[in-house]
Amino acid sequence: MLFKIKEIGDDGLSLDLPVKAPWLAAECPGLDAVPSTGGLKVRGQLLMTGDDVFLRGTLRGGLDTTCARCLERARVAVDVALTVTFRPRSEGQDAVDEEDEDEELDVALYDGDEVDLAPEVRDQILLAFPLKPLCREECLGLCSVCGGNRNQAPCDCEERQAASRTPLATVLGKLKI
Repeated sequence: MLFKIKEIGDDGLSLDLPVKAPWLAAECPGLDAVPSTGGLKVRGQLLMTGDDVFLRGTLRGGLDTTCARCLERARVAVDVALTVTFRPRSEGQDAVDEEDEDEELDVALYDGDEVDLAPEVRDQILLAFPLKPLCREECLGLCSVCGGNRNQAPCDCEERQAASRTPLATVLGKLKI
């Protein structure tokens, strides 16, 4: 996702970039997700103002991953606005200045004559991805006794297990340690 500054031009540069599975696996190695059938795209425009490059656009689409409750396929919808100001890095500058951080803009630095959108896109994907993705909000998950998917068939293992307990096991189960 590298763009040469000279390619941007006076009218800007339109973007329509698909996020591919190999890129996602390389940039977000622990994510355990792939772009869904409809894909995931960055659409927008790069604009120049002096030495600054502005990215205004969206990151939209879906990611396929595993449901945290039932281990079936889950689709995570992604719809994020991208607004980033890229400023040239000064000699010896490692981070964005405090005055830039105080503004409400997302500011990033670039080197030489290229702007790399990959870190910003990666960060937005990671921020949009839930900690525990679900196939649906009312997912019942797996039975803790037999391991069956309770979305597909009702399960009474826990009730049967509770009924078969001896009186001693019932009393011990109520103890708070």
